[in-house]
Amino acid sequence: MAEDSSEEKKSLEEKVNKAFEETWSKVNIAVDSIAGRPGESVMALWLAAEAAEYTSALFSLAYGLEDLDPEVKITRGRELLGLVKDSMEALKRARELRPKSVAEAYTSLRTAAGYLKAAYLDQSKKTAKKPS
Repeated sequence: MAEDSSEEKKSLEEKVNKAFEETWSKVNIAVDSIAGRPGESVMALWLAAEAAEYTSALFSLAYGLEDLDPEVKITRGRELLGLVKDSMEALKRARELRPKSVAEAYTSLRTAAGYLKAAYLDQSKKTAKKPS
């Protein structure tokens, strides 16, 4: 029984690792799209935000953090690129903190997800307001 639990935990941790890689990749794509192809940035931001949410959910499951709900504060009026780059830093911090403190790593991961969601919502509003 304990062996099954250990294998399940290892499997979840491997999935978390893959999810981190996927999120990192999508955030980098979002940064590139903001800088080079603003028209594609809404979809890139959405994909990055969804990847961060998925990683966060897996992380919570893997480490039993379902009851932890860290508050993410986002300052209104922040520049889009700044929000996305801050999400990259939070994602990087989450990966670094994971071996030391899963709770702090999860908080940082939730911050990254919150920033990406805010960036997506902001960019989608701006895109919707542009005349065709």
